[in-house]
Amino acid sequence: MRRSLPLLFLILTTGLAGVASPARADVTPPVPSGGQAAPLSAPAPGASAAPAGASLPPELREALERLNRQEAELKALRQEMAAERAARAEKDAADAAERQKLRAALDAQEKKSAERATGLLAGVAAVRSARLQLTLSGFVQADYSLRQSSEDQVDPATREPLNEDRFGIRRARLTVGADYGIVGGNVTIDGNTLRGTAIRVLGAEATLRWPAPKAGAPPGTPPLIAATFGSFKNPFGYEVSLQSDTQRLFVERSAVARALFPGEYDLGFRLQGGWRFLRYAFAIMNGEPIGERSFPVRDPNKAKDYLGRLGIDTELLPWLRIAAGVSALRGTGFDRGSPATKDTLVWRDLNENGSVDPGEVQVIAGTSAVPASNFSRFGFGGDFQLGIRVPRLGRLVLYGELAYAANLDRGIQPANPVTAARTLRELGWYLAATQELGRWAQIGIRYDRYNPDLDANDRQAGVLVPNDASVSTLSLVGAARFRDVARFIVEYDVNRNHLGRDASGRPTNLRDNALTLRAEVVF
Repeated sequence: MRRSLPLLFLILTTGLAGVASPARADVTPPVPSGGQAAPLSAPAPGASAAPAGASLPPELREALERLNRQEAELKALRQEMAAERAARAEKDAADAAERQKLRAALDAQEKKSAERATGLLAGVAAVRSARLQLTLSGFVQADYSLRQSSEDQVDPATREPLNEDRFGIRRARLTVGADYGIVGGNVTIDGNTLRGTAIRVLGAEATLRWPAPKAGAPPGTPPLIAATFGSFKNPFGYEVSLQSDTQRLFVERSAVARALFPGEYDLGFRLQGGWRFLRYAFAIMNGEPIGERSFPVRDPNKAKDYLGRLGIDTELLPWLRIAAGVSALRGTGFDRGSPATKDTLVWRDLNENGSVDPGEVQVIAGTSAVPASNFSRFGFGGDFQLGIRVPRLGRLVLYGELAYAANLDRGIQPANPVTAARTLRELGWYLAATQELGRWAQIGIRYDRYNPDLDANDRQAGVLVPNDASVSTLSLVGAARFRDVARFIVEYDVNRNHLGRDASGRPTNLRDNALTLRAEVVF
């Protein structure tokens, strides 16, 4: 009805125009009085019916034809839209069926995993729930090393071989983890051949956290709070607490990390977590890491070490990530003392004649016992990491760390202020850069420097003079990678120290450069 109104209006307008124009041949005759006018479209008596619109003016016929074409186009468009809606509905139905099929497959896989876990841990009530997740992971690092300072001798004090040119298993670790919502735990077994074949429990954690990990959350997302008892990494700095052995490109950690926290793991209690870009960790620990020389993983005194790290970790841009933190430690070390000794008679055959001559017999006086005692120690540190996504190459990572401590060296040159009769101050730092070369290779460079005694001195010509006890290493490394499961690493270390002596007896560098080849497999 709405479409016919314009047409009717056009017809009426044209008709009225014809009435007003006396020159038109088709003027409608006047209506006689008392009669009716004939219809405009009615044919003459006896004449055949004209086709629709034949009696209309050309302009009107053209408008009518145009309207008919538009109506046909609209009809075709409606049919096309209806067909498109039908196709879209059919596709949505197919997608819904595919999603339902995929969800059913995932549910079946989860059920199968839960049944497998139930079979492995039969008798444990917790495995009755499908929410329990068990993980098994590990890695192997096999090395071949060459070192300039290597000798075919043994250490006269420890009777350990001084040869370092050998094959070895640096780390072979297996970790079993269990995750049940807000409760989690793991056990890590470590094997190596550093001092003969050794297998030990390295990490063992029991954790209560909130909230529980969410499915689909980004890897490494921390809970707001997590409380852990057991053996875990010391929360100090980046290399010790955050960087894993398979994530690190260099074969070993820097000298300052190995000195202050040998072995990285210790026993204690820890609170850690994060919110948005903030990260925190605080721990109370024995203070004797697993790699410590005197009392590894045991605590010889009742005092505990308090340490922690506060930092940030955020992605500023899709190609830029930054992380940084500060760390602190306050603790108590232990000196075991010494037993009493008796007077000793010593004969030195000065003229080597085999007989006792005057002046060749000496009495060395005995000493009284020295009881065991405690001493305080502390450490401060700062670290940063900058990750940049380089087009066509991969990730570039720049990172570094600085640490200042007192009486805290427990790995390279153990600090004991009781026997040294003074405080031993340590300072260490490093800077490193690693660059991916596509999917299959990676290179890196690192310079680290560590001084175990900032106040060291040396006696030269009977005079005490300051002595530089620092050691430094320039490490150049390259790695070939196979996906994320295997790497072959080659590292050359240029080591500098003050352990040698020149012809005049002054400290000089003892050649100690090293080449390490490593094969690593992660599973």
